[in-house]
Amino acid sequence: MKYFYRKDELKGTDCHEFFRGKWNNLFWSDDSIYIYDEDFSDTGLKKLFLDVLPKYSPYENTEITPEDWQMICEAAFGRTKEAVKDVNDWIQESFAEHGVFTILGI
Repeated sequence: MKYFYRKDELKGTDCHEFFRGKWNNLFWSDDSIYIYDEDFSDTGLKKLFLDVLPKYSPYENTEITPEDWQMICEAAFGRTKEAVKDVNDWIQESFAEHGVFTILGI
């Protein structure tokens, strides 16, 4: 993946955690993937989530359903669409196994 990292690849902690399933109140899961806050903003993903999902906050924990993800995919364009495609396989696996994924904000 171009924008997302596994825990053991991180060089800092200023990142959003994409957690498989409903959050279990534990941070830094080995199954999660991470995107640095700067990349989340620079790719337009943060703005896209804020624009499309009224419930989303970059500072809270937000469950994302397949319907939410579909709206995000449909609204993405340019570099943001590239970032959505970059993470889509991981998200589809999470949906297949858990039905949702959770974004843990900063």
